[in-house]
Amino acid sequence: MRRKPAITAALAAALCLSACATGPGNEPADQSTPTASIAQDSPGSDEGHDHGVEEHYGVPDVTWDPAAETAVKDTASTVMGLFARPDVPEAAWYSQLAPYLAPEYAEDAKYIDPARVPILSVTDGPAITREAGNPMTATATFSTDAGNWQILLHRAGQQQPWLVTAITPHDPA
Repeated sequence: MRRKPAITAALAAALCLSACATGPGNEPADQSTPTASIAQDSPGSDEGHDHGVEEHYGVPDVTWDPAAETAVKDTASTVMGLFARPDVPEAAWYSQLAPYLAPEYAEDAKYIDPARVPILSVTDGPAITREAGNPMTATATFSTDAGNWQILLHRAGQQQPWLVTAITPHDPA
C-alpha cells in the first residue's frame, strides 16, 4: 500500500513543525513578525532552531519629502548641465558625469560621444514626476534647444544619493 508511507511522511513533517512552533518548556513560540535586526539565541537554546531570533529583510524606510525633492532636482540639474556639453572632450565629459550615474547606466554612457549630444542649452526644468507611492524613483524633464529630454533617477534608500539610470530625448504625446 502506498498510503502508509505518505501518512508516515505527513506525520513526521507535522512533528517537525510542531517542535519548531513551541518555545522552551513547550510554551507557544512568539507569533510576532520578523523585525529589523537579528538577535542572538539565548544560552541553552536548541541548536538548529531559530527560537528568539528576529529577522530583518532589509526593506528600506524611504519617504518622499521636501528634502528628497530638492535633492533630486539638484542632481538632475547638475547632470543635465554636465550632459549637455558637446564641445567637451569625451574623457573629461565622462569622468565628470560618471559619479552621478548608476553602475549599469555608467557602463552604457561610456559609449556616448558628447559631440553627438544635440543640446546646447537648457531652457527650462527640471519638472519632477514620480509614481504615487514610490519615493525611490523620479523622472526629471527638461526643455532644451533640442526638444524635451528626460533623466530617470533612482535612490536605494532615504540617505542614499540619487543616481541616473537613463537620459533620453522625450517627445510628449
